[in-house]
Parts: sequence; C-alpha cells; structure tokens
Amino acid sequence: MAKWQELILKMIEEIDLHIKRNDPETLSLHYLSEKSGYSEFHLSKKFREISGMQLRDYLRYRRLAFALKELRETEKGILEIALAYGFSSHEAFTRSFKEAYGITPSEYRRNPGPVALRTILKPLDCYLSETEEVNTVKNKFFTGEFVLTPKYRVLSKNGGLR
Repeated sequence: MAKWQELILKMIEEIDLHIKRNDPETLSLHYLSEKSGYSEFHLSKKFREISGMQLRDYLRYRRLAFALKELRETEKGILEIALAYGFSSHEAFTRSFKEAYGITPSEYRRNPGPVALRTILKPLDCYLSETEEVNTVKNKFFTGEFVLTPKYRVLSKNGGLR
C-alpha cells in the first residue's frame, strides 16, 4: 500500500506541475498511466481506492482550484481563464465552477470569499504510509482495528480507517 501511496503523491505533484504550466491538455489518464507504467484501468482503480475520489474528478477540481485563484488575483477574462485550464467553453467552466463551489465565476470575482476546496485526499496520511501492521479486535460488543504507526495507536470503531 505504501508503494501505491507514494505513486499517487507523485501523480499529484505531476498534475499540479502541468496545471501550473497551463498545460492541462496533455494531462490525461493515458499520460499518467504511461508515466507510471500501469494500465489506465488499474491506475484509476487504485487512485479511487486510495484517495476516495475518481481521478477525473480530482483533475477537474484541481483545475478549478487553480482557476479560482486566477479569478481572485488577476483581471483576466473568465473565458481566457476557462480555456487556460482546459475547459472547452465559458459555459462548461461556469457549470463546473458552480457545481464545485455553489456560485458562478463572475459572482465569485465580484465577491471573493472562502470556498471549500474538494481536492483534499483523506487517506494520504504520512503515518499510515509507513506501517503495515494492523490488528483486528472482535467480540460481541465491538469490532475494530488497531493500526500501529511510528508514534500513534489508532482505533477505529467502525472496523476500518476511513
């Protein structure tokens, strides 16, 4: 599992690098699978398994997060920003932006405020990537797991880490 978490973290760095260079067109599942050496299906499946979200959704949310920053910090037109971050049109960008943040890009530009970014990958915890030891406890009252990490002992009441 630690090997896959490292690969996912490297993929995330690669994704951010491409988006920062305004090169989102070359960034695709095909490109990432070739770079990693795994099939598109296997890479996509493992990304979802580890991160809790589809790779395509993560890519879209990352592009939106970078676009949001440009909306807030520059005077560029909304269409220019949309095209720079790989959206096919103003409408497609606005639809995705509103779905992600609950407001349109023009509303956000007029009144920038805090928004919830959707690209936080919950299980990529530095402590979990360094351990393989899991002990399961079962009895009639409780089922759970102890996960030994470098410094901490974690108990999950639901029988797993989420």
